[in-house]
Amino acid sequence: MKYLKIIILLSFSLFLFSCGEGNKIAITENKTVSETPAAKQSVEPVDEFALGRKIYMSNCAACHKEEGTGGKITIEGKTIKPDNLASAKIRNFDDATIYKYIYNGVEDEGMPSFKDKLSEADIREVVRYIRAEIQKIPAADKSN
Repeated sequence: MKYLKIIILLSFSLFLFSCGEGNKIAITENKTVSETPAAKQSVEPVDEFALGRKIYMSNCAACHKEEGTGGKITIEGKTIKPDNLASAKIRNFDDATIYKYIYNGVEDEGMPSFKDKLSEADIREVVRYIRAEIQKIPAADKSN
């Protein structure tokens, strides 16, 4: 019984010690300030579209341009006119349709298939990037 009390007391002390280590209280000018390690570090905002942007710039921007505006271009001696990704036509597509066009391509219009070049997750990231950054569709409105 004596050992059980000692173990409980040590466990409780260890718990209090570990909880108190991250938060140090400083009293300055009659004000109490809580200082945690996280508060000392500046947090950089996370770019949730970085991967989609990178994939788009490497695979899509040559035809659709960086802004997604598309337009007439000549590639490998063939003149094509990629769609403006911000147009009402493309904005009205649901995510699955855009995904399908990227995955399978549109041979009649000169768009290659990316199913052998990009993973399904990569294609989904490109669709997210197009919706948010090119089409400027807020997250709540993306459920077409």
